[in-house]
Amino acid sequence: MEKTNWIEKIKEAVRVAMNKGKNIVAYYDDNLVMTGFYIEVDNNSTISVDFFKEGIIINTRNGYLQVDYNLTDRDKLELQALALYIKEYKEDMAISEFEEFIFGKNEEKIVNINDLDDDDNDKE
Repeated sequence: MEKTNWIEKIKEAVRVAMNKGKNIVAYYDDNLVMTGFYIEVDNNSTISVDFFKEGIIINTRNGYLQVDYNLTDRDKLELQALALYIKEYKEDMAISEFEEFIFGKNEEKIVNINDLDDDDNDKE
C-alpha cells in the first residue's frame, strides 16, 4: 500500500489556492511556528489544515479527516517554507489590492485640468 505524502498534498492545495487568488490565513503558536492555515474556498466554506506533533486534521465544509502522521524534521522545515510562501503571497496580495484601490482597474482615469483642456482641443 502506498503511503500518502500529506505534506506534498497540502503544499499543492496551497499552490492551487494561490493560483485561484483565494484568501489564505496561516496561524502560529507562541514560537511563531505555523500550526495550521485555512483557505477561503467561497463565501460559505473554507478548508482548514491543522498540524500536530503526531497528526494532521483537515476540515472541509462537508468533511473531516484526522490523519496519524509523525512530522519529521524535514516536514517541519517544509512547513516553515510553506508559512513563508503564504506570508509572501499575502504581502503580494496586499500590494496588488492597495495599488488597485489607488489606481483603479475598472474606474475611469482621474481627470485633471490639463486633461480637460486637451479634450476641448480634440473637438475643434
